[in-house]
Amino acid sequence: MTVPLRPTPMDLTMHAMAQADPSIPQTIGVVLHLEGTTPTLGELRAHVASHLGHEPRLTHYLHGFGLKARWRHDPTPDLNHRVREQHLPSGEQHLEAALTDLVGHSLPDTGPLWDIWLLTGDAPGRYAICLRAHHSTQDGMGLIGTMTALFGTAPASTAQPARRAGAKAYLGTVRSMIAASAANNVWNDTALPLTGQRDISWAHVPTQRLRKAATVRGGDTNDGFLATLSGALRTWTAQSWPRGADRPLPAITMVNLRRAEEHDRPGNYCTFAPAPLPCHEPTVEGRLDHVIAATRTAKDPTRHKAMRSVMDLVPARAFQALATRLTTPDRATITTSYLAIHRPLRYKQDPVTRVQPFNWLPRHQPASIVACSYNGTTSVCFVTDAALPGLNQLPSLFHDAVDQLPHPPNDPAVPDQPPHTGVTLPTPAADRNTTTVIDFALIKDILVQQGNLPAAPITPQATQAQAGIDSLAVAELSMSLEDRMGIMITEHALAQAPTVADLVNLVAQRAASTSDYESPGEQGPRPQEGRSHAVPET
Repeated sequence: MTVPLRPTPMDLTMHAMAQADPSIPQTIGVVLHLEGTTPTLGELRAHVASHLGHEPRLTHYLHGFGLKARWRHDPTPDLNHRVREQHLPSGEQHLEAALTDLVGHSLPDTGPLWDIWLLTGDAPGRYAICLRAHHSTQDGMGLIGTMTALFGTAPASTAQPARRAGAKAYLGTVRSMIAASAANNVWNDTALPLTGQRDISWAHVPTQRLRKAATVRGGDTNDGFLATLSGALRTWTAQSWPRGADRPLPAITMVNLRRAEEHDRPGNYCTFAPAPLPCHEPTVEGRLDHVIAATRTAKDPTRHKAMRSVMDLVPARAFQALATRLTTPDRATITTSYLAIHRPLRYKQDPVTRVQPFNWLPRHQPASIVACSYNGTTSVCFVTDAALPGLNQLPSLFHDAVDQLPHPPNDPAVPDQPPHTGVTLPTPAADRNTTTVIDFALIKDILVQQGNLPAAPITPQATQAQAGIDSLAVAELSMSLEDRMGIMITEHALAQAPTVADLVNLVAQRAASTSDYESPGEQGPRPQEGRSHAVPET
């Protein structure tokens, strides 16, 4: 299995930052909540061992000093040290405490920087598996790739279609990166300096509530997440942080730039884009519209091409200088990430019912917030600086903000939930969006705008080949249908439609049929083809 000859600028920057300040752990991870009979530690180790030969992220790590580090291969990492178990007392609070401890627990200090923890005993018929990794060797989408390699039912696809980018896209990319590091003076209060001491907590909400609020205004689930976060922060700044009240809060969002051939490689194939949070906007509808407009650029395929080219061409030293600039108190920003997992996960026959992410907090940053949607629930992890008064209450404020999202009269409200929880919310069956007409014009628009296909060959009678619909365009269509309308149809099923008209009919029938389609809130994990997807990602 080949790996990059040289690390990316992001890899080297993260590695150098970790060496320069080892007191700030760069641990990221996911917790899989499963139902079934808890495996033995030996069984889990054997399962992981069977994947080492074809999962480079488990066998490679950066070795060397600072920006001169290079990849090193360890084909047989010590699984006795990396796959371990914690037996917990009965009770959800003990699982919560164990997860909080693991976020700050040191990773293995030699060889590949990852480990897996089997957490058992908190409840009968349930257990959890926690996968942790160092951010210098895995970005968020890479971590999801490792997770799906170990616990998925088919290879995950993170393909990014090849695009042409003009000078305007390149110039806009460079300008936005520089603008994201401009001085904002929101978080550099000399009376309450950021300490780096972290609070970590989670919120869990029905994905359909975020998705529906955004899709009716032309956005997607990520836009619903960011608008909801803006509402929560608006409340917090009004109550506890006057420096940030009634103004947009500076924020960046991470963008996945992996190409199809890089889906299994270690390292960081992502960059950041500015995504200011409209906390100044008094209405939830206004916040949604601001966020949708702000994220449109980050989702533009030509901008993705320019971002990737810039990432490949910028020297590691220049990238490190930009990252250092971002981690000064007067230029600090909130970091946001969003991941969506559209395919079932399991360990052997035990289904994964919920995926709970966690992230790290860079130096001099107020908050790092990552959301992960899976199986009808979006779990949001808040890592905040403990010096900021009341910011550890963000999960509760986030739930309040979800409750304020526009929704149909019969749509159930978000259940009350404490800020810290490891309990899976019962996800209500959500009404499908009936305001969107599934017709030829809609499908053609997605193929042209998201798939970047020429419009002229796309006619109802054209075959997929005649219309220029290749596998990447099918993948874009599949992901757009789910992100925008909650309609889940696999790429394989879409590719079987002989003509464009047949493709339109397939989508329309799946949207209308309650027997062929279950809302994400109703479906349980089961084997089927699918893919992981992230537009912004950690």
